[in-house]
Amino acid sequence: MVANRLRSTARWLLSAAALMALGGGVVLAQSKPVTITFAEAMSSGTQKPTLDELVQAFEKANPNIHVQLLVQPNYGTLYTKTLAMVAAGTPPTMAQAYEGWAQRYADSKAIVPLGSYIYGPHGLSTSELSSLWPPLIADMKLTDGKFWMMPFNKSDFVVFYNASWLAKNNLSVPTTWTQFAKVAEQVTSTANKTWGLSIDPGSKTGPANGTYMFVAMLHAFGGHVMQGDKVAWDSDAGVKALTLLANLVAQGAVKIGTNYPGQTALGAERSPFDVSTIAGYPYEVAAVGGKFDLKVAPMPAGPAGPGNVLQGTNLVMFAKATTAQRDAAWALMKFLIQPAQTALWAEKTGYLPVTRDALPLMSDYLKTHPYQQIAAQSLANAQPTPSLPHSEEMFGYLSVAMQQVFLNHADPKTALTQAAQQAQALVGAP
Repeated sequence: MVANRLRSTARWLLSAAALMALGGGVVLAQSKPVTITFAEAMSSGTQKPTLDELVQAFEKANPNIHVQLLVQPNYGTLYTKTLAMVAAGTPPTMAQAYEGWAQRYADSKAIVPLGSYIYGPHGLSTSELSSLWPPLIADMKLTDGKFWMMPFNKSDFVVFYNASWLAKNNLSVPTTWTQFAKVAEQVTSTANKTWGLSIDPGSKTGPANGTYMFVAMLHAFGGHVMQGDKVAWDSDAGVKALTLLANLVAQGAVKIGTNYPGQTALGAERSPFDVSTIAGYPYEVAAVGGKFDLKVAPMPAGPAGPGNVLQGTNLVMFAKATTAQRDAAWALMKFLIQPAQTALWAEKTGYLPVTRDALPLMSDYLKTHPYQQIAAQSLANAQPTPSLPHSEEMFGYLSVAMQQVFLNHADPKTALTQAAQQAQALVGAP
């Protein structure tokens, strides 16, 4: 029933997309056929067929533009192959990119800023730009303050929880990190082999969800990853957030694992919570297998209010492209963020609609999938990852610090300060 409704919704949206006067979706000056290449990693689950559908709708609305998708199996391969294409002088026309990748591309003059397109004759209207969630607008910029990226597959963190378990034990869904810690302690039982939450901080070379969950907590406690040019996660806010987690680990209420351990523990009914990105919803559903009522809540608030972290990639345009190819690439970028298209993308992949104007189009869907609205509205509190060339390596040092605290009982302040110093060496002197 739901699948049929989704297919019906998809057909309506795609039909509407093809028939709408798309403004920037049609390159008015484009009179000759042009081919653009789009390097991307949307290769699994519903991502590939949905992007294929959107590209086909775009080509139907723009008959002189052909889009060749250069599909890669994962982000690591995407980045490696894109770098190789850039080095060979044959980059794609456009590609998915994390903020740090985009900064490296920009530093080497491999990509072009998008301000002239955003504010150009076929750009974004004031209402279109203002409909983007504010953190996404900030995320479109690099360190020079210019627009270099357009949002694409974006997500943020939520709390997946076993509503049946909480109801049975008369426990409320925690709305603050203090409440979360209390509930995690209450459900922890050595006899029953249960605990509150499992997380994976990752490693030096691969920071994982646990590290970014801590960053969300850092924001909720009033801290920052960066303040100006200085790495600042070793502030009092960072120490308090990490200490709270460390205490829960010491009590057995939070366990450390690998390969999405929170999802596994939630599905096995060993813990009532998993903190992960909303894009993981289909995997959470699969892990639960209908054994209980799975629901989603916003991230808990801290002393400074709600805190969250923006996840996912943006789109960049490469400098080697011809003027006609750039115009066509911009048309596709704009097409993908328009309400009908981003609504379809959200409904079929689990990523979030990047513009608030998409939510009314999703009203029927949101009635049966309220988690999407929760996560979309949480975008207002999601801070972007710093657009620094070595951002992933920076967070790798943070992952190591968390492991030292949790597994080796290191002092949170000492571990965070050491990680901040190591990260600062990558960034340069403040």
